[in-house]
Amino acid sequence: MAEYMTTREVAAYLRINEKKVYALVAEGQLPASRISGKWLFPRHLIDQWVDQNTRYPTVGLMGALLDDVLVMQGSDDWLFSRIAGRYQAHSEVAVVSASVGSLAGLAAVADGKAHLAGCHVDNSEIEKLSGGAGLYLVHLFSRVQGLIFDSQRIPEVKAITDVATRSLRFATRQPLSGTHRLSVKLLEQAGLLVDSLETVGPFSSHQDLALAIRNGEADVGMGTCFAAHQVGLACLPLHTEPFKLVVPTAFASQPQVARFLDFILAELRKAAVAGLPGYDFGDSGRLETVGPLPSGG
Repeated sequence: MAEYMTTREVAAYLRINEKKVYALVAEGQLPASRISGKWLFPRHLIDQWVDQNTRYPTVGLMGALLDDVLVMQGSDDWLFSRIAGRYQAHSEVAVVSASVGSLAGLAAVADGKAHLAGCHVDNSEIEKLSGGAGLYLVHLFSRVQGLIFDSQRIPEVKAITDVATRSLRFATRQPLSGTHRLSVKLLEQAGLLVDSLETVGPFSSHQDLALAIRNGEADVGMGTCFAAHQVGLACLPLHTEPFKLVVPTAFASQPQVARFLDFILAELRKAAVAGLPGYDFGDSGRLETVGPLPSGG
């Protein structure tokens, strides 16, 4: 049942004087009903009016764009991209996404060229590229990466050293991607250098890399085991990593960003029930911070 307030009550509720209430009613701004010569104000409509007239702080051009478009850059991930597409269809808000790699996405956020960035690099790397800005890191899921190969054509890949000892053509990702960084790290730990291998690429997504291997353009490559599963290839698991959504503190309280995060986490709960090969959702929604937080944050 609707709750109604008198002129005095709504003035106290809004912390303004009664003359201002009458002026807002006369201007047609404040929702009110006149009954038996008295003005009555439905509380839920007053709350809506306050919400509609609330001005949120914006940060440069990206802040001004938030009402109409959400810009994301960063790491490629099939599940994250799929959910972002669902959000666009659900909310009718344009979601502009570019799979430029974790490092490039972090740089875009630091430069004010993106609202959000997906990444799977260490927090120390995130802090290094943050430009001193405060960031929230929302854990979405963990995923397994490994060597993708066609087991019918290249049987029994047992270690990353097989890439060199068996002279396999190695598919690479773009240099600013977290997966390229991971490939370099794992190869170096095995005493190998990317430059010493016969390489093919770079490829901009895990799916493109997996398809190139399936089509015979390359023999092996580092990618998500889910991408291998999608195209019917084998995957030698080498690394499990958290996939995080980087949210600048300046945008974290914006309604558009809050709605997007709520939608993503709800969709991830559904994915956890259904199950996806190579994904784990145990840490979904866990929050970390990097850099300075807003006052009172």
